[in-house]
Order: sequence, then structure tokens, then C-alpha cells
Amino acid sequence: MPASILSQYLRGQKTQFLRGYGDGWTIVIGNEAGDLDSVASSIGYAWYRSHAETRNIGGKAVALMPMPRSDFSLRAENVYALAMAGVHEPFDELLCPEDLPPDHRCTDYALVDHNNIRNSSPNTRVVAVVDHHEDEGKYYDTASPRIIEPAGSCASLVTRLFMSGSVPISIPPDLAGLLLSAIAIDTQALRRGGKALDVDRAAAAWLLGYVDPTKQTSLSGETQTPSDTDPTMPRGIVDHDWLRSLADTLGSKKIAVSHLSTRDLLRRDYKQYTLELSPSLKQESGGVIQVGLATVPLPLSAFFKSGSVAVINATASWMEERGLTILGVLTTYRSKKDKGRREQLWIVKQSKDAPQQQQRLARALFDGLDAEASLELKPRRFSRYGFGKKGDTTGNKEDGDDDASSHDDSDTDKQSASAVNDSPFGDAFIARVYKQKNTHATRKQVAPLLKRILGG
Repeated sequence: MPASILSQYLRGQKTQFLRGYGDGWTIVIGNEAGDLDSVASSIGYAWYRSHAETRNIGGKAVALMPMPRSDFSLRAENVYALAMAGVHEPFDELLCPEDLPPDHRCTDYALVDHNNIRNSSPNTRVVAVVDHHEDEGKYYDTASPRIIEPAGSCASLVTRLFMSGSVPISIPPDLAGLLLSAIAIDTQALRRGGKALDVDRAAAAWLLGYVDPTKQTSLSGETQTPSDTDPTMPRGIVDHDWLRSLADTLGSKKIAVSHLSTRDLLRRDYKQYTLELSPSLKQESGGVIQVGLATVPLPLSAFFKSGSVAVINATASWMEERGLTILGVLTTYRSKKDKGRREQLWIVKQSKDAPQQQQRLARALFDGLDAEASLELKPRRFSRYGFGKKGDTTGNKEDGDDDASSHDDSDTDKQSASAVNDSPFGDAFIARVYKQKNTHATRKQVAPLLKRILGG
């Protein structure tokens, strides 16, 4: 089978970049979670930047995957979407971290799906930002474009660049399909009342006009009429059969994680943050801590199902490996009645240098979360796996996926930070479990909230 246009482009860019040790190039990189939006947006923006002819943007650009090649198997939805775009395992055409020469000479970076680069060298220069997360206020003097605004998917903002240029930039069908895959999974096929905004609907309508019709037929069973891709017809976009089928397929693959270990579940959709604590929380070590947020597409009951001792040990080891003081496990899943559900597990590790700091951090964290009305958090006892004493009356009833009881507030009783030591993680950790009633709030909302709670 001949290589796709996109595959050939990626292989060519990678080869040229490595041959010249990156001199004069721009590396385009998504966020460290490595979700489909980051992968598609980085590839899409690299194509755009390589083909743009404007004075401020055009130039040699290559997409750098944020994870090792061996980790692609952790995200089946990414593998599927890339295969649809003609990029197949073992993904040799993609530039991954292990491919970068230690002495490469590339210093210019473009950030997509995040707006703050971590662990950068002093010579790093951020020359572009395209993102839909909370603005962290950086790179005003170096980034052009600097686009940070709400969108259901960052891929929509990248697509708009293709749409809005005075000189049209061609987009191959495979790249159009890859960008559309990211929009579809992030917005649940532009579901009414969901995360999709006008920029997502316009981008999807435009991309549908470029996607190979035979690929549309292969999923939905019938080819959509051209009128369905008209951006003036939002109904045709929202109710687009192939787009729904694509989103369903990608979504099914995303939640097929039963074969993954605890460590793999924690790292497959993971972001880490360096937080400077408020003056009242500063540690003897300088007041800077590492916080990790792992999104897991399983209920906590399934997360712990393989054996609580093994899960506890693997989670503690992950915190040690990443140097974390705080780990948040954010679960997202569907109930038996197909309703969206979310939970949060928070773990605060004791500092060897400042043992009293743990209690202060836990109190500040839990009090802040309890007070945050937007998340609608309710503490859970979860005694089956060692959170709280069996038979006590503190926290929510033991509940699983039953829709009738999962949002019963009648017996909810908030706990103080000092009352949450009764967890399976042992004396070196303080942990608490919450049920999150606002199922629309994701890590994108939790991360900046965490910074406000602990950073002041």
C-alpha cells in the first residue's frame, strides 16, 4: 500500500530535521497528556506552519510527539485515528522524544493544546501558541500567533488558521480526517448542549469538505451529501451520521483500558504541574511542590478492583517516581443507565523535611475543594477499599453505578482534613475520595482551581 500524503510529509520532515540537527526549525508540541487533540493539533499546526508563506509564520516545522513511541499503545483512540490518516504502527514517520539528538540545535517551539512549556532550557524560545486552556500569561513578547481562547477542541483553532488565511493553504484529506477525529471525540460529535462552540462547528463543517468520502462511507454505511458540509447549515453538522459514528468508535476505543496496569492507567492521560505555594503554605524546601493529575476512564471501584494492595503500592510508586507531593485521580465513566459520572481521589504525601506540612496542605486542599461550588463535590466513604471506617456515618453512602442513589445528598457530612487519615494508603499519606456531581468539569477546570487553592 502506498504511503499517504500525510505519512510521506511526516517522514520527510523528520528526516530533514534530524539531518540538520534541527538548526533553523520550529518544534511543534502538544501537552504531555498526549491525547488525540494534542497529537492532531501538533501535526496540523506543523503542516500549516511549513506551508504558510507569511513573513512571521512560514518556515520549517516538525511535530514532536509528547510521549515515547512505545507509549502509543496506551491510547487506542490515537492509534485508530492515526491509522485512518495513513500513519500506522510502528509510527516510524513520527518524531518522538527518543529520536531527538542530545545535541540538537533547535531552540524555537510552538505550543498547541497548552500554553506553558515545562522543563525548558534557557535557550528555548516559544514562537507560537494555539490553545484552549486557561491562559497562564506567558510568551507575549515572542509568540506569533498567540491564540488562547475557548474551544471544545484545540484542533478547531488550528483548523481556523487554515480557513482564515488570505492565501488558502491546501490540506490533504488524511490530515483533515485527523483533525476532525480530534474535534469529534472532544465534542462528542458536536453534541447539543455539550462542549462544542461555534469555532468547533465551523471547523468541522470545513474539514468535512476535505475528508475522503470513501472513509466516511466505511464508518456510517452511507456517504453524506455535500449540503451536510455547508457551514451555514449547523443542523447538518450537529446531526451528521458519520461524525457521530466516528465519535462513538473513538470513544469506545478510549475507554477500552481493562488490559492496562495501574501505572499505565495513571500515566496514559497525565499532566504534571509545578506549583508555588502561598506564603501560609510554604515548605522549608522553598515552597514549590509537584502536583500530578491523572484522568482515568473508569470508576474508582473498577480502578481498585484488581486488588487494593497492588493498586495502592503502584500508586504510591508512581508518586515517588514523579516526585509528587499531591496526586489527583480524576475518573470519568458512564453509569449503568448511560449517564456521565465523575469522581476524584486526592492523595497528599508526607514530606520528610516538613512532616507538619502535609496536614496544612491537606486541610487547604480539601477545604478549598469543599468550598468550590462549581465542581459540586461530595465526600465519599468508599469503605470497601479502606476509605473511612465500615459502619460509620461520615460521608456518602457506599454507592456504585446505581443512578437512584449516586446523587443522594441526605446523608452527606463533610469531613475535616484531620478526619481523612483513615485510608488504605497508610500513615505517610492523607487521602480523600469525592463524587463530582458536575460531570462537565474536567481537568481543564480542576488544574487552574488547584493553583488558586494552593497558590493563593
